[in-house]
Amino acid sequence: MSSLKKLCIPVLVATLASSMAFSASAATFSHAEVKAALDNTITKVKESITALEKGVEKDALIDLVSDARQMQKDIENNDLEVKRQHASKRLKTAWAAVRDGDKQLAEQSLKDALSRYEEMQKIYVASH
Repeated sequence: MSSLKKLCIPVLVATLASSMAFSASAATFSHAEVKAALDNTITKVKESITALEKGVEKDALIDLVSDARQMQKDIENNDLEVKRQHASKRLKTAWAAVRDGDKQLAEQSLKDALSRYEEMQKIYVASH
């Protein structure tokens, strides 16, 4: 039993230390990074809407919406998280609609997402 305790204590200490190191190394985004993520996401959503309206081929449009979905992940701000998740769902809906050939739903979802990201941008700028 004594040898089991000797083995368990270092394992427990190592586990606790690694879990604290992981949480301490979690990404924190600066004001400039969050602002850039908002700006870039809005720009990419606008590009997606324009491309959709111009009748760009499906694969290119899917790539644009996918890029917007990736960029929005860098909008790391506790005050905006719920709004970001709602807007992200609109981008996902738009992406699926483009993939399925539903231009009307894609356009509606992209415009809704754009409106939500622009609202987030206003809130963020007003609070920083």
